[in-house]
Amino acid sequence: MIDKYFTYAILVDIFIASLITGICCWLVAICLLPIPNSDFLFSTTSDIANVAFTSAGFVLTFLTLFVSFKASAKPIKKKKKETRESAYKVVSLFELFLHSELYLETIRHLKNGVKELILIALLGYSLKLLIGSVFIDFLFYYDIFGLIIISMTLWRSLLILTGVLKIEKREKEQTKSI
Repeated sequence: MIDKYFTYAILVDIFIASLITGICCWLVAICLLPIPNSDFLFSTTSDIANVAFTSAGFVLTFLTLFVSFKASAKPIKKKKKETRESAYKVVSLFELFLHSELYLETIRHLKNGVKELILIALLGYSLKLLIGSVFIDFLFYYDIFGLIIISMTLWRSLLILTGVLKIEKREKEQTKSI
């Protein structure tokens, strides 16, 4: 299930955020959920946009570390008459990760996460600057949508980080047993 989520991560994020925002819109329409005053909405929109930019910075830092590790990793070379399996036994699991297709997919997910977060931040500031008093309620729906997108993107980044840490933990356990 998690693999399918990662295959369509941005679409799933948008779907879940739209669904929850739609439910909130319905709750507003039937008067079960009040829309806060405009000062609160403008403040919350700024907060969400700031959180999105800050989170994008953290994910970008994480991405930069991966690229730096890859740049400093030694290429995996097998010697003459050496099988691929015996060459792989010499290198660490993390180095294998850096030279695998999984590394490229991880980088793609992190880059998409940064794009998603920056888009949410820019959308928030644009709405704040351009929205008229008639459409002030749209800030409420942006706040809900933005908060969910930010949460889902950070959750996805955390899943990636957890996977990398599991690789490193497995590597340490294997070196202890040798």
